[in-house]
Amino acid sequence: MSKIRSISIVGTGNVAFHLGKALHASGWNIEHVYGRNAAEGKRLAALLNANYTEKIPELEADLIILCINDDAIQSLSQMIPAEKLVAHTSGSISLEALGDRSNKAVIYPLQTFSKEKETVFSKVPLLVEASNDALLHEIATLCGSLTEQVVCVSSDDRKKVHLNAVFINNFVNHLVFLSQELMNQQGLDWNLLKPLLRETVEKLDILDPLDAQTGPARRGDLHTIEAHSALLKGVHKEIYELFTRSIMKTYGQS
Repeated sequence: MSKIRSISIVGTGNVAFHLGKALHASGWNIEHVYGRNAAEGKRLAALLNANYTEKIPELEADLIILCINDDAIQSLSQMIPAEKLVAHTSGSISLEALGDRSNKAVIYPLQTFSKEKETVFSKVPLLVEASNDALLHEIATLCGSLTEQVVCVSSDDRKKVHLNAVFINNFVNHLVFLSQELMNQQGLDWNLLKPLLRETVEKLDILDPLDAQTGPARRGDLHTIEAHSALLKGVHKEIYELFTRSIMKTYGQS
């Protein structure tokens, strides 16, 4: 039988919102929500049928999950009694950042979250780590009630996964923003590109990205590349030329 029966959540941001909802929907008892923003904290607590608290010492639960900024994890965890089981949700912060407590864990949801968009949490990979094997089994069992994919990963490997997540999510999203910015500047409808963006992602379900690559750089079409570059300036031009060089090198076109 699981020793984890109640959970408290520290934080009121996107991860706290979606992880909290998933835990609540799976029948876990959310005891407390703590957050510096009282309005957001009370709102999340009401959603999770939990109590809101403004004091860390009032966090009473078998598991306290820190869904907070990376740079606050170490200092805030020091405010929680050492006998408490504490987990954080960061992709880049090590397990050891939770101090010398004997029971500590990581539950890293490998997904991008926004409160405005619903997430099918059962499809979100959860990368887990713990300070001992028995606790790892407990954490993996808890996470298995939330998602179809639970993976045990060390702090070092989790950092590498997080780095690659930045490439595939944060950088790709920024490229989309730059494209939207350009289309708007040129008086064009950015919505025209959305079907292309969806196809780009969906195609990766059946093709390796190396095989899925298309476009002028893949073909070595210097005439088109030069014409494109002439239309750009500033950061848009720099990024276009950087990516073009990388693609051409990958396919032996340079």
